[in-house]
Amino acid sequence: MAEREHPQGAGSNGRSKRAPILDAAVGLFLELGFDQTSMDAVAAKAGVSKTTVYAHFGDKLELFRAVIARGGASLDFDLNQTMLASVDDPQERLARIVLKLLQATTTTTYLAFIRVLTVEAGRRTELTETIRSLGVPHVIDLVAVALRDDARQRGYVLPDPEAYAGLFVRMTAAGPQMDALQDPEADRDPVHFDAYARWATAIFLQGLRAGGLPNAPDSAKGQVFPRLSRATA
Repeated sequence: MAEREHPQGAGSNGRSKRAPILDAAVGLFLELGFDQTSMDAVAAKAGVSKTTVYAHFGDKLELFRAVIARGGASLDFDLNQTMLASVDDPQERLARIVLKLLQATTTTTYLAFIRVLTVEAGRRTELTETIRSLGVPHVIDLVAVALRDDARQRGYVLPDPEAYAGLFVRMTAAGPQMDALQDPEADRDPVHFDAYARWATAIFLQGLRAGGLPNAPDSAKGQVFPRLSRATA
């Protein structure tokens, strides 16, 4: 997702102002929603001039997208670190990915953004692509690689690995995330999440390894679950 370049000559000072602007925007978007958040309010909360806010972000929609992009970049980094520290066993890799995904997508801030975006989507069509990019930017790619490795090691044919990767992410992440959305007191204990991740991964892989897998429906081809696809990030 493209973001506005730093203002000409801003240097480290310009970059140092970008962070507090984004921090201020996060708080206001979550508190007030998209429509009720003004660039004036963001500037005041960040302790900068409105001119400075506009120098970094051309309009409020661009600022909103930058807030979402920053969250996605953070998750990207966490997933990359998880893969670098991972092992050759595809099942173990997948369980670790699910664990990281559950930890990242059940945080208070992430869930708050889901609520804001769900409300705004029906009223502001220009936020649709931003909502789609709220997913995890390249988790589908990482899962697809692990599924291909498992198929190769276990000797079965996996049709359309990306589609199955999208299905895996949705099946493993949706339940705990819905629990967290509905119940602020839902269990987010890392030990519980780890056990869940390993259990769900084992069930999914057992189904794949049994063979005779059907092709994904046409609706899943081309754009593989766009809300979780890197192509829309």
